[in-house]
Amino acid sequence: MTTEELRALFRDMQDKGLRPMLCDTEVPLYDAEVPCGEPAQCTGDFMESVLMPKELLSIKPEFMVTVKGESMKDVGIATGDVVKVVGIDYPFDGDIVLACIEGEYTLKTYYEDEEGRTWLVPQNESYKPVLLDGSKRVKLCGKVKEIVKKAPRVPSRLCAKAVRMAMRAMEPVYEVSEARVGYAMREIAPQITVARLWYAVFRVMVDCNVLGKDDFDGFIDRLRKEVPNHEHLPARVEIQRMAVQSFAKPVKLWTMDNAPVKGQRFITYEKIARQTKELLLSK
Repeated sequence: MTTEELRALFRDMQDKGLRPMLCDTEVPLYDAEVPCGEPAQCTGDFMESVLMPKELLSIKPEFMVTVKGESMKDVGIATGDVVKVVGIDYPFDGDIVLACIEGEYTLKTYYEDEEGRTWLVPQNESYKPVLLDGSKRVKLCGKVKEIVKKAPRVPSRLCAKAVRMAMRAMEPVYEVSEARVGYAMREIAPQITVARLWYAVFRVMVDCNVLGKDDFDGFIDRLRKEVPNHEHLPARVEIQRMAVQSFAKPVKLWTMDNAPVKGQRFITYEKIARQTKELLLSK
């Protein structure tokens, strides 16, 4: 992106009431995992700098560390998150702090009770608060100023499922009577010269919600009832083997370059499918 494009983007966002900020200031990121569970050694070295907007930084020293563990999950801090820590002189109740206990580091919430005792409190009932009673060396290294969430990757199967549901909702709802189904089968039968061509009829009936996409046996049983003397009644395997590549999709999505048949045979399947749909839906 060029400078001019960036400026145009900022102007557009500002016009829409947003407040864009440029990441132009380096903040150290330490290659260390700070546990949100029991205190543990935090011995990571400086790894790299990350760029942050200058407007979000304070005058006190700041650094960033990676989190692991689930003891702060109730406030939205989870394994893989990066927290920005800023130095403090003294914490207040409710501050999430990076504490060093006997040389080991942990993230907890700072709290003073009614009797003036100080605690480090996890935000997960599975973990117990830590009383700071002077029996251990404790240093509060800073408080969490910001949580940088690691962007999750959404599995493609979840996207595909959502898209399929949306597409189904957009599809027209067909109401086809049993009498019309029988009529369509009888009318199209003379054009079926090989058993596998019945697949075009089957697929249209699936598209029109007459059959389920795997109801091969129901389709064949209906054929035997409507056209019992037809010369090319199919076996299940002859219909099922055609439900591959683009033929496994609605007829409107069939493509010759990705179909189990090519050339004139593909054209014949399309023609039979089109005529079957007209027979099913004509008044």
